[in-house]
Amino acid sequence: MISYEEARKIITSKVGTPKVQQVPLMQALGNIAAEDVTSPMQVPSFRNSAMDGFAVCAPQLTSASEQSPVTLKIQTAIAAGDVASTGHTETAAQIMTGAFLPEPYDAIVPVEMVIVNGDTVTFTRPARTGDHVRLPGEDVTKGQSVLRRGEAITPETIMLLSSLGIAEVATTHTPKLHILSTGNEITDDYAAPLQGAQIYNSNAPYLLAVAEQQGLDAQYEGIVRDDPALFESKIAAIKEPAILISTGAVSKGVWDFIPESLKNIGAAIHFHRVNIRPGKPVLFATLPNGSFYFGLPGNPISAAIGFTFFVMPLVRALQGLSDAPPLMATLENNFTKKGDFRQFLKASVWLDETGCLRAQISDGQESFKISPMAANNAWVVLEEGKTSVKAGDRVSAVLYAALKTTSRNEDKTLCQAA
Repeated sequence: MISYEEARKIITSKVGTPKVQQVPLMQALGNIAAEDVTSPMQVPSFRNSAMDGFAVCAPQLTSASEQSPVTLKIQTAIAAGDVASTGHTETAAQIMTGAFLPEPYDAIVPVEMVIVNGDTVTFTRPARTGDHVRLPGEDVTKGQSVLRRGEAITPETIMLLSSLGIAEVATTHTPKLHILSTGNEITDDYAAPLQGAQIYNSNAPYLLAVAEQQGLDAQYEGIVRDDPALFESKIAAIKEPAILISTGAVSKGVWDFIPESLKNIGAAIHFHRVNIRPGKPVLFATLPNGSFYFGLPGNPISAAIGFTFFVMPLVRALQGLSDAPPLMATLENNFTKKGDFRQFLKASVWLDETGCLRAQISDGQESFKISPMAANNAWVVLEEGKTSVKAGDRVSAVLYAALKTTSRNEDKTLCQAA
């Protein structure tokens, strides 16, 4: 059995140079940029109006007031998309938000601040040069960095790149995930009552959902019953290099056939069993076709930990990213481990009223208990060598759901120094 850090090093050592692919921008959400991107243009690309109103030459309104209003002839109306000709100094132009602002106009007066009478408009206050005018390059300059290698492509990134006319981006290629379940006892027929000793399959839905949440392409391969030949046939049918993930059949029992089956198909098993709780039987291998294989334990919490702390480090390495650092939070309660191993604990993490991160280790730490994981939002990680923690200690935490704003029991206390 090896340590968690040794296992992580083995996983990342099997990753070569990240592969790069050109992806249409609208299909790139969640992908990781493989190259720096600079703007090919300036935004705005032309002077335009920030308001619905009237374009004017500001000096014409220097004396405008309630007592001494200034009236100008409306020369034209300019809608967004119009390419307007040059205006005249002593006139005004009705203009729409975003519309091209022609010379010599240098200010916009909002429509609610004027009085329109036929083909004239009256102003009762001065305007300043530049009022409500958007200048070329005010948002983005040509050559400006708009995306850096290693950054995730977000909806906001897509908005920005779209405004620059960028239709595709270079991203790192992450192999497809193939997820399969093992066991005679599990069923995917959620509409049917359980028969005998059956249990509903919760691992596959979770893994598919969390893969989608991470922006990964995942496919469910179904349930493989406890039959080595069926398992080996299923794995052999996946020809393209991929990330294969199974749950169950990796421990040391009589029905735990996966390690032997992997050897039968020529896989190299790089580790099997890691000094962690829960999830100790986790297995990592590479297949002859270049695929990566993770055998995760069948208990639901062990499978969840296996994905977060073993599969995702491989994905990040394939994307050219380093490990995501944990959060540090102040612990609210005491906890004692029952051995010298790294333990991943269901916990709630929230921001208190001072803006400090707090953490509370949950009850129900057994690896078959799903409801405490659903009720919480993080893993508190206790490293090897640390046998106990107490309230007030600083602990590492990894979120798997949104940060909370209060604790589950609404017990708010001031942030304490580490």
